[in-house]
Amino acid sequence: MSYEHRVFQNPPPAAPADVRAALDRGDLPTALDAMVGTALYDRGDWKELQELHLELLQHDDHQVSALAATCLGHLARVHRQLDEARVVEALHRRRSTPHMAATVTDALDDIEVFLHPRRTSWRRRLWRALTAYRDH
Repeated sequence: MSYEHRVFQNPPPAAPADVRAALDRGDLPTALDAMVGTALYDRGDWKELQELHLELLQHDDHQVSALAATCLGHLARVHRQLDEARVVEALHRRRSTPHMAATVTDALDDIEVFLHPRRTSWRRRLWRALTAYRDH
């Protein structure tokens, strides 16, 4: 059995137009890279990026729709803002889709952590205290 070592590299920054053009051409690998490239960097209008990924949550391709959820979590981390009510509602609607469940849960966790760091920290401390109490 052989093992091939692969190195992950973040894709370069991209714009929503890059994503749409790649999808229109049917170039899925480029579209997926461009999706990540729109979300990982503090470039562009977060509202426009949010709308792109909300739209792509409904895409027919499972890779595109799942990655759109991940990208919404990235946007929360990078921009520290979203239209939280709309995004969370859209993610909850997709959570029941089998290929989306875990990815949506991760995105919702990212949104909670990055948009509400104090609340998350408080919950973490409470959980540790409850766990320590239970274990004794």
